Amino acid sequence: MTLSTKKPEIFTALNGLRFLAALAVVFFHFAPKVDGYGSVPYILRKLINEGPAAVGFFFVLSGFVLASRYLQDDQCVETSRRFYWARFTRLYPAYLVGFLLFAPMAAQKYFLHPPSGAPVPQTFALSGLLYCLMLQAWTPLAQAWNGPSWSLSVEAFMYAVFPFVGLRLVRLSLRNTLLVLVGAWLVPASIASAYALHLISAPTWRTYVSNNPLLWLPLFIMGICAIKILPYWRTVNAGRANLVSILCLLATFVVALAWPGSWSEVLVVGGAAPLLVALVISFTRESGWTARLLGNATFNRLGQASYIVYIIQSPVWHYWQALTNHARHLPMDTAVVATWQFAVFVPFLVFVSLAVERFIETPVRGWLLRPRTIATDPSADRWSTLVPKPSAEISSE
Repeated sequence: MTLSTKKPEIFTALNGLRFLAALAVVFFHFAPKVDGYGSVPYILRKLINEGPAAVGFFFVLSGFVLASRYLQDDQCVETSRRFYWARFTRLYPAYLVGFLLFAPMAAQKYFLHPPSGAPVPQTFALSGLLYCLMLQAWTPLAQAWNGPSWSLSVEAFMYAVFPFVGLRLVRLSLRNTLLVLVGAWLVPASIASAYALHLISAPTWRTYVSNNPLLWLPLFIMGICAIKILPYWRTVNAGRANLVSILCLLATFVVALAWPGSWSEVLVVGGAAPLLVALVISFTRESGWTARLLGNATFNRLGQASYIVYIIQSPVWHYWQALTNHARHLPMDTAVVATWQFAVFVPFLVFVSLAVERFIETPVRGWLLRPRTIATDPSADRWSTLVPKPSAEISSE
């Protein structure tokens, strides 16, 4: 097998989009807790309410960037301990930080509000074990732990299948690629539509469907397929490319505003996935002002820490809420917060995330990726030239 050693392309504007997507999820989770949230203009509340749709964007972007990094020029792909180790070191350090931060809250959830009919200590221990093993998305038992972490366990599943499906997808003809794109869009959208039409019960949807990695895998596949469109996109002149990127960004906001609330789950699991694919592709060109803005040094830096923002948002909020409520001389578990508490929380969360990346995630990844950690058996080291440096990660993978 021959692998190209060409340096992977870096799409800095996609990092800016990824940071905005992470903020959309943060606003969805915590902005409604602000006192007087109901008086916020409807347009802003509607955008905030559709924040979970950003999760689908993460999966599309992840598939695209992995394909760009490993599958361009029709490179061969096969399973390798080196590849999986690089992906593990990408996800797990921050994931473990989220686990440790949220453990006290998980204990509180289980022991103060135990699941009905379940032995509390055993269920708590099993849930924690599943969380530690990044298997949270496969079982409802672990949902009492850090909620946002489920998407990283979905991401881990996608990494696991990427070497098996990636090569097959990039070797398809353009016609077949477009057919796969349409099929991958329709599958989760149809399942979510069945739920919206009450053909799937709410308990079944919440417990077994909505968090299942298989429901989200088609979005990842769409991201991989999008790499086949990239050569055609590069032939578009700069002026038209800039216009398309602006229109795609505006269309994303318009769709979020116009989408019916009763069909929100369809949007979340990829109802607008073709638009997300177009958004990702359009921002690979940095000739336009929007791409240059989102690809500047500040957004690029924030984007590199955005997955940490996502994974630690919930535990950091719990600590922040308790401490600031105490400063306000209110019970620490007071649910409704002042506007300033949320307004200051957002930059505080970003600051903590950057600190975690700088002082924990990057050093740990660098240490784990040292050559001594990898077996020297040549048959197990076929991806050695493709392991990215910790500081060079420009993706959501």
